[in-house]
Amino acid sequence: MANEEIRRRAVLQSPDVATRNILVAIGGYLSFVGVAMIAIFFYVRADAPAALTLPTRREFPQPALQTAPDQDLAGALQNERKPLSQYSWIDQGRGLARIPIDKAIEIVIARGDRGYDPVDKLNPPAAENVNGVRQ
Repeated sequence: MANEEIRRRAVLQSPDVATRNILVAIGGYLSFVGVAMIAIFFYVRADAPAALTLPTRREFPQPALQTAPDQDLAGALQNERKPLSQYSWIDQGRGLARIPIDKAIEIVIARGDRGYDPVDKLNPPAAENVNGVRQ
């Protein structure tokens, strides 16, 4: 009996889908999106006219590379070694002079254990003459 009562109360649904209502909803949504896009386009065009144009193409300059790196290195090394191999004044008023590095090494070696002690200004080392004999 329960089954018969359930059958009587059951309401049959139609197998059709309301296609028209679905198409109207989709069409309304697409129309809203289209109108919104057009409104945004005109708003951006009025507010920032340059926003819709393509940027101009800029050409960057080529990097300034070395054309002869070996010659540049040789020149730089020569400029660095030049002060190490020449006599010159650093401060002539105070008596400071630059001597070649080889000569400085010889002086330090000649002083022996006292090679790195301060130079005594009162007793400068004896000068050498042309033949290498101390005067």
